[in-house]
Amino acid sequence: MDGDDDSVPSGWDRQKRPLTWNKRFEFADYATTRAFLDGLTSLSEASGYYPDLNFARTHVIVTIRFEGEAADPRLRDFAGGADECARRVRG
Repeated sequence: MDGDDDSVPSGWDRQKRPLTWNKRFEFADYATTRAFLDGLTSLSEASGYYPDLNFARTHVIVTIRFEGEAADPRLRDFAGGADECARRVRG
């Protein structure tokens, strides 16, 4: 992928240096937040990538850090998987 590629997945924020994407996921209660975190664990185990997480009772901030200035397609897939996980736990 081109290092100037600005096509960040919808809802994700991009920082250029170092290249990172982050997104805050909001949930109605702790049980839903916990289900999302469990889903991210499964996604990480399947993909071999473990993002930085910051979370509280009703939100999780996921930060994906890239090496270099190019968006790795594998990590783009991870972002999509995190979005899908959030949709699934919200019902």
